[in-house]
Amino acid sequence: MGSRKVSIRAGGCVVLACAWVALSACSRHSQTKTQVVAKVNDREITVSQLNQTLAVINPETLTPQVTREAIDSLVNEELLMQGALANKLDRDPATVAAIERARRQVLIEAYAQRLLYPKSPVSATEEQKYFKQNPGLFADRKIFNLTIYTVRQVDLSDLLKGDLNNTHSADQVRGVLEKHQVKYMTQHTSVPSEDLPLGKVSEFTTANVGDLLIADQRDGHSILVCVTGLEPKPLSFENAKASIDQYLTRQRNAAAVDEHLKNERDAAKISYQGQFAQYYAQGQR
Repeated sequence: MGSRKVSIRAGGCVVLACAWVALSACSRHSQTKTQVVAKVNDREITVSQLNQTLAVINPETLTPQVTREAIDSLVNEELLMQGALANKLDRDPATVAAIERARRQVLIEAYAQRLLYPKSPVSATEEQKYFKQNPGLFADRKIFNLTIYTVRQVDLSDLLKGDLNNTHSADQVRGVLEKHQVKYMTQHTSVPSEDLPLGKVSEFTTANVGDLLIADQRDGHSILVCVTGLEPKPLSFENAKASIDQYLTRQRNAAAVDEHLKNERDAAKISYQGQFAQYYAQGQR
């Protein structure tokens, strides 16, 4: 368990709202004889740019006010863009590298969306199965009030751990730390089940007020998490269905990309150069 809240959402590529987003009739301006929305100095803002901006905003109703706000946003962008070009920032090495990274990400996302991600939707059976297999997130969902003490791992002696095992409240945990003269940082927080690390949900679901959970972190610290309060907040399948669908969709998308990359790496000729080849040679020993 880490010290920061970890979303239950699956990893994988983030879907970008880019130019290929399909616009509905209520959130776009149709093509007209005039394809120019505005001119900023000698640069044009087009209807196509306006429609792309509206796609990101995705208003329920396309009103004149929404259109004006979108155009104002594009005018502001254009003024800043002209300022950047006037200062030749498009030639700055760091800027050029950042633009190339963004270009690569856009192309990768387009490729994944069009050719890799499954096209069939998540079935109701899959959604029901996930709901039933994860009661801690739904039927037994809770809001947890937590007091978190962060200490150095080297300070967690066996004697200290033994005393901590006999604590039943946050105050007692603090008392043990002070008794052993251990420096600590304190944080009070309230989190729902879905904001806990997925692998720890079942452990928290069965926890009682006063229980203490200890987890090491990679930075050389450990966190002592004391449950100070519980509030049952169950979630029905109907209310959870949309979130379950999004999670399972992202999970399937990530799995599809992983499988594709596995096959591509097996088929590709990849050679590591110079000192970097040593890193892989050491890992294969």
